[in-house]
Formats: sequence, structure tokens, C-alpha cells
Amino acid sequence: MEAESQVTESKRIGPVAAVARWAAGRRDLLWTLVGLLILIVSLVALSAVLREIRIDDISRAITAIPGERWLVAALLTVLSFACLIVFDVAALRIVERRVPPGLIARGAATSYAVSNTLGLPLLTGGAVRLYFYTRAGLNEADVARVVTLASLAFLLGVFAVFLLLLPLLPSGIALGPVALPDALRFGAPALLIAGLIAYGLWTARRPRTLAALGLSLPLPGPGLTAAQLAAASLDLALAAGVVFVLAPSLALDAFPQLLAAYVLALAVAVITHAPGGFGVFETMVFLLLPEMPKTDLAAALIGYRLIYFLLPFALALLYLAVLEGERLRDRAAPMMRAGSNIARSIAPLTMAAAVFSAGALMILTGALPFVPERVAALTKFLPSVLLDLSHIASSIIGTILMFTAWGLYRRLDVAWLVSVVLLSAGAFLALLRGFDYVEAAVLATVALLLLWTHPAFYRQSALTGERPGGGWLLAIAAVIAGSIFIGFFSYKSVEYQDALWWQIRPGANAPRFLRASLAVAVVAILLALRRLARPARPALAHALSKETWDAALNATTIAEAHLARTGDKFFLVAEAGDAFLMYRVRGRSFIALGSPIGPAERWGELVWKFRELADRHGGRTVFYRCGAEMLPHAVDLGLGIMKLGEEARVPLADFSLEGKPRSKLRHAVSRAEREGVTFRVVEGAELGPLMDELRSVSDEWLAAKRQREKQFSLGRFDPAYLKGGPVALAEKDGHVLAFANLWTLPSREELSFDLMRNRTEMPNGTMDALFARLMLWAKEQGYAHVSLGVAPLSGIESRRLAPIWARLAGSVFRHGERLYGYAGLRRYKEKFLPEWRGRYLAAPRGLAMAMALTDVTMLVSAPPVVRWRRPIRGLRWEQMRTLRRMRRKLQPR
Repeated sequence: MEAESQVTESKRIGPVAAVARWAAGRRDLLWTLVGLLILIVSLVALSAVLREIRIDDISRAITAIPGERWLVAALLTVLSFACLIVFDVAALRIVERRVPPGLIARGAATSYAVSNTLGLPLLTGGAVRLYFYTRAGLNEADVARVVTLASLAFLLGVFAVFLLLLPLLPSGIALGPVALPDALRFGAPALLIAGLIAYGLWTARRPRTLAALGLSLPLPGPGLTAAQLAAASLDLALAAGVVFVLAPSLALDAFPQLLAAYVLALAVAVITHAPGGFGVFETMVFLLLPEMPKTDLAAALIGYRLIYFLLPFALALLYLAVLEGERLRDRAAPMMRAGSNIARSIAPLTMAAAVFSAGALMILTGALPFVPERVAALTKFLPSVLLDLSHIASSIIGTILMFTAWGLYRRLDVAWLVSVVLLSAGAFLALLRGFDYVEAAVLATVALLLLWTHPAFYRQSALTGERPGGGWLLAIAAVIAGSIFIGFFSYKSVEYQDALWWQIRPGANAPRFLRASLAVAVVAILLALRRLARPARPALAHALSKETWDAALNATTIAEAHLARTGDKFFLVAEAGDAFLMYRVRGRSFIALGSPIGPAERWGELVWKFRELADRHGGRTVFYRCGAEMLPHAVDLGLGIMKLGEEARVPLADFSLEGKPRSKLRHAVSRAEREGVTFRVVEGAELGPLMDELRSVSDEWLAAKRQREKQFSLGRFDPAYLKGGPVALAEKDGHVLAFANLWTLPSREELSFDLMRNRTEMPNGTMDALFARLMLWAKEQGYAHVSLGVAPLSGIESRRLAPIWARLAGSVFRHGERLYGYAGLRRYKEKFLPEWRGRYLAAPRGLAMAMALTDVTMLVSAPPVVRWRRPIRGLRWEQMRTLRRMRRKLQPR
């Protein structure tokens, strides 16, 4: 039926919508392919542009750059980063957060050094800023606002500077193949200035806020906007100045055209999301500046990469690794117990970037010719074949390092071990293949930093079970494509012959490059295909022992423990074996249902055990529908709290049908008796003959409500599940009108029920009478309370100063009757005069909480697909019934 409905739905939505839906489900893969296509096109175009240039010419141009120009370029880089710091200063003023100036400078400069090279500024730059700014009391949402505001300011600056430069260009000037008409040169800046004036007037009247994707973003006023535009303009001019001073042949009057081309190339590189704009930026600069000397421009762009990107990036990684290593090693023992502080460590990101860069270095240097003097010195002691083998091995190790870097980002201990071993081997091979002591020193430094930050890599998981994201695969592809491009560019004067593949001699650089490139490509393809396969699922226990079930049920006061019998959950068991926690995994969320079941002294152990399990597998820790008694533990775990609703519990000590407050219940019972409706509780052997009729009632109820069986937080109609406890029946003339299966406890602290199903045709008030008689029966059996379940969104304060989610929930509760009947459900339960107790969701704060809530909703609403026939090992339902009767006899009245 489900397959037929999917086919019908596909026919209904049409082929275009079906393709769109397919593409949406594979968005990450498609973006990776698009980015790879752009990269390949850029490298092909760059190869065409550089067809007349030899690598020896570029090498001579680089060595010809005077030393004082390198110093000026370094100074311009420092000043450019100082301008970038202004973006964070302005953003922090906009969000009204006070951070010490020194901390802003260190955090902003370090984050830009990392994000400029790695790309994805919201992820990489945001993680670095979070590391620094949380020391000043900022939370994740504040840092997200700062990153977003700074990124928007920079993009606006790029757009504004490009348009404002157009009037400064000579008349009839062309950027690349496109000639700029005078109407565009003067009209676009005029429109920009008019737009900025309108924006300034709009924001000057009163503060403005933009809300999107669950994040409220205050907009800057005219003063801060002008400061950000000024900082962006100066930053872009200084960054372009680095290229300008490293190209001695460029005259001063060429700077405006260079600046315009630089800004436009930077914008295109940012849009493509290529790591550091590699390949795309250079291609655009060459295409936009066709009249400039290509050899000098190529040398200047290489120097720009070294001074503006790689040097700050290396210094930032070194600084972060040393800082984080000290922090981790000083606090390793308590953090290993707590887990949450290590999870916030910046070391996984920085060391993943360092290891990725080390792998890229090994591949890229393998595409360049060796220094002849060093090769000649080595071949006096070593055979040529060893030189070639070390070259291929270095390239393969570099490829593997780029993949293991993802495992470091995921904090895997095996990735740490593999990376340390490969880096050490790579440092040795760098000396062996050409006595490249600089590369060997870099690799050894990264290995030492990995050793220094060892406590941050603690997750015990299979490296092959982690699937890297599309951006990571694109970065790997960019490095490999770049190395192949550099190699073919370096050896384009060598005539290709089949014999090149087999030449082994000291000066055979081109054959070594060909063999290494083939090995790199094969290894990368195999690893990518392996990683793109479905990631390994963690081994999770889905059954309890009879001893654990008995001990936990005897100690708990939570009747919801019986949801362990539905067979659709995993379990964590306390070391003593007398308590457990039930949960499921949806997406990246590890979702525990309620509080642990068992003695209260075991709760701390179980919640931390659950927290560590989720963290080992890179998941979110979520507690769904837990009571107030769980909140201290959630706070200890560092989780945020969201109220979901309230549970109605009827105290039975003074419960009766007498008196005015319960007159409606009394009348419902009387009316049911007059209609001939009877009430009884049956279990065990008595349920067998009734099962077909109960199924009929259940199917009729599901059809009338247009619902399907749910899972996780509710049971489902299943004979084995129903036979595990008593069932309350409302009957007429020997036929079942309604039923509710009961959850009982040996402690008799609480009685509750799960399935409440009835026929569409039955006397009015039958369900009221069933519940009233059930409460009287529970009181006779010695129970203290009857739980009527949760009223969703009930009791959530939606005041003006309440959180956005609380105000939204309050509005849905008041006006959402057509969606669910929230207020009506609370009014129905109010007639039993219950006590109301809050039920909560505990999950990581910020956007992660919204994602966790989505996972919970999908899990609860989805039809049950996971089911294990015997969730409690060694305990059949008949044994459970016998044990319950024995406990009931032994229980004092």
C-alpha cells in the first residue's frame, strides 16, 4: 500500500517536482559536483591563459622580487587584518555585547586567517570565534549573529567597492572580454549611493531587526554601516596592494584596474565556495587583466597566496594548537569525566585543518621538480628506485592524510593515531626523496601539535564509518586537481611518451610526477567511494535482561517504564544492573524517552553514560518528555530546557464521585449504567478470546481519527504488548465499546494507560465513565495517583519577555484547535481535577535544539519500522503476568 501511494504521489506531482525533490535530497552531492565542475573549468581556463609561460620564468620572477617588497607586502597584510577586526568590533556593538579589545583582536584575526584559507567562514570562522568569545560570556546565538553580520558587511563592502571603482576606470575600459559602457560606470554607483542613503534614513528612525532561520539579526545604523564600508574599502585596497607591490612591472596608474579585477575575482571565488578561492580567483584575475604582464602577475599571485593566506593560516593554527593543548592538558582529567568541555574544543578543527594542509603540501610538492643538487647528493648513497618509491609513497600518504583529517574533525581517536603515524612517515620520506628539510619540519611540527592536543580526540569509532561532507570532498578534489595542473604546467615542455611511465633515474621528474599523480588519483577515488558508502551504525543494545527489568520496575515510580515493552527502543543499563534508560536515534539526535527507570541514585550515572554515547558518535544528546526531577541532571550536562506541556496526575487519596466538583463524572457514570454499559479490568488468559474484538475497536478508532500507529512515546496495538498488563474495558451486551491498556507498578505509586480506543457508535459519556470507574478501581487496588498523560503546549507562559519559542507555543495553544485541539485536551482533563506537572525537552542550545525538536517530531510521528520481538530477554509476557500477580498479593494494603 505504501509503495502504491508513493507511485501515485509521484504521478500527481509531475516529473519536474519529482526531479526537484530528488535534487533536494542530494543537495550536498550536487553542490560538490557543481563546485568540482567550476574548479575544473577554472583550471582549464587558467591553463589556456598561461600557455606561453614556463614555470622557470615564474620562478625567476619570484626570486627577482626585492626583499623590501616582501616586507611591504607583509605590512599591508597586517594592516588588512586590522581592518578585518573592525567588522567584529562593529558586529559586537550591533548585538550589544561587551568583549575586551584584546580578545576581539585575537579572535577576529585568528578566525579570518583560518576561514580565508579553508573557506566556509560561517563554520570555520564561527568555530574559532566561539572559542574566543565564549570567554567573554557570549553564547552560540551571539557568535552566530557576529559571524553573520561580519560576513554581510564584508560582502556589502565588496559589492560597494567594485561599483564605486567604476567611475575611476578610464573611458572605454574593459574587464576581461566585457567592455564597460559609461552608463554602467556612472549609473551603478549612483544607484548604490541612493540605496545606502535610503537604508541610512530607514535605520536612523529606530532600531531595525531582521528575523530569518530562527535567528534575530539587529541591523546596523548609518554610523556603523559607514564604518563597516570604510573598513571593507580599506581592507580590499590593502589586500590588492599586496598583489601590486609583488608585481614590480605594474605602474601606479594600473592600480585602480587591478583593484577592480581583484574585487570582482574575490566575489566570484566566494560565490563558488572553493577553499580559499583556489584556482577560481587566479583564473578570474588573469581573465580580467589580459593586458598586464602574465609572468609578473603569476609571480605576484603566488606571493600573495604565501603572504596573505598561508603565512597567517600557519601562524593561526600554531597559536590555536598551543593554546588548546595547554588548556586540554591542564584540564584533561576533569574534562574526560565531564565530556562537554572537550566537545567544545577548537583543537579538532585546527588540527584537522593542519593535517589537511600537511597532506596537501605533500601532494603539491610532489608535482614540482626536485632541487638537482640535493638529488645528486642523495643518489650517491641511495638507489634511484628508492627515490621514486619514496615520492609515490609521500603522495599517497598526503592523500590519506586529507581523508583522515575529517576523522580528526569528528574527534576520532583512530584518526589521531593514523595521522601521527603518517605524518612521522611523511617527514622521513620528505628527507629521503629530496632532502626537503622544510617540508619535513612542517610535517614534524604538525605531528608534535597532534601529540600536544591528544586529549581532544577521544571518540572510539571506526574511521571508515565517518562520511565526509561535500565541502571536504571538494577541497580534496581541489588539491589533487591543483597538483595535477601544477605538474603538467611544470613539465609542459616535456614531450609525452609511453616510456615516461617507466623511466627511473635521478633527473626524471616528469615520470615521477605521472606515477605519483596516478597513485594519488586511484587512492583518492577508492577512499571517496568507500567514504560515500553508508556510514557504519553504532552497535546499540535493544534488549533488557529479566533481572534488570524486575529491579528497575520495583524501584521506579514512573509508569511510563512500560514503554520499554514496545520493542522499538535501545537501552543503556546502569553498572549495578538495576536501572536503565530507553532511547532511539533519529538523524544525529540520540533521543532518550523521559527519565531513567530505576533508583534515583543511578540517574546521574545513566545520563552521563548516555551523553558520552551520543558524543562518541557525534550526535546530539536529547531528553524528550522528561519531568522536573530530570532538570538538575540536564543542567549538569550543559543542555538547554524547553517546556513541552504538562502532565495531568489525579491524586487518589481523596478521589470520589461525591460532591459538586465531580458532579459531571458522577452523572456520566450513572448514565452509562442506565445505558447498560459495564466496566471491568481483565488480564492474562481472559484477554485471549477478546483480542480479535479489541483489534476491531482499534482499527475502527484509527480509521475514524484518520491516524496510523505511532512509535517511541506511544505503544501500538500488538497482542503481546497488551497481554503484558491489565486492560480496562467498557462493554455493552457483551461487546467491547472502548478499552485502555494499563501500566501498573509494584510500588503502586502511579497507574497510567497508553492505548485509549473506542468505537464511533457508543453512548455519550462512555469514555468519561470508563476513566472515572478506572480511578475508583485503582484507588481500591492501593494506587496513589493516576496519570492522564500530557497536554501538549499546556502551561507555557507566552508573555512579552518570554523566549520566541514560548510565545509561538502559547499562540498555537490558544489558536491551534484546528491543528490538534490543545486547549480542548486540557479542558477535558481538567474535569478530573488533576495536579499539573511540567514535561520538558532537554537538548543542546541554539540551532541544535530546533534540529533536535525536528528529529523528535519525525521520530514520534513516523510509523513504527523498528521492532524486536523480545525487548526483555528471558521474560515472556505470561511470566510477567504471573510475577505481577505475586507482587500484588505480597503488597501490603
